[in-house]
Amino acid sequence: MKPRPRTAPASLALLAVLAAGGLAACGGDDAGTGSAAESTSTPSQDSPEDTSADDGSQEVSTDQVRLRLPEGWESLEAQEALADGEDGALAAIAERLGVPPAQLEATLQDVDLVAVADGGAQGGVLTNVNVLHQPGELPAEQQLAQQLEQFADTTGDVATVDSPVGDVLRADYQLDINGTPGQFEVLLAQVGADVVTITVTSADAADAAEVADMVVSSLEEA
Repeated sequence: MKPRPRTAPASLALLAVLAAGGLAACGGDDAGTGSAAESTSTPSQDSPEDTSADDGSQEVSTDQVRLRLPEGWESLEAQEALADGEDGALAAIAERLGVPPAQLEATLQDVDLVAVADGGAQGGVLTNVNVLHQPGELPAEQQLAQQLEQFADTTGDVATVDSPVGDVLRADYQLDINGTPGQFEVLLAQVGADVVTITVTSADAADAAEVADMVVSSLEEA
């Protein structure tokens, strides 16, 4: 039997920190969230390598998976994007989880993709998608629910949904960090010997769900 990722709750929490804390600064003043229906700007030189489609989406990939995101989203250097800022968001979530900050920092090595919407921050939160992988096997729905309850303020249902890559665990939750609210959709997929975790963050739950729908419908093994 494959070991389950021992840092799974820490990984989910770390991805939640990204937009709720430091990434919002990358998005400038409040603006639209750049959802799947809002892909009007031209990708910059820093955008993920993509194959654009007529539906306003672009393909991005990691070593494990391929997925589609709204056209015009930009990629960030993962290590810089996930670095703990002066607000100490990473340290705060580590305390909330009861784990050393170094354990969360080590998870940065597993982050494969950080992509942000082109519409700027809304309500202090920049809509974004983050992807990481860890060796292990997909948890049961109840186990994922328990992991989310360790750090989320409120949680929704956990469900298994169909995707081109196979079964995907999907859940939504809300998390407030340093006074910044965030709406989250998390997706977990088994890809070979790894569990790929994809987290969508937005100030608006409907926007997060729309982007998650796009990811689920396009998620394939690389």
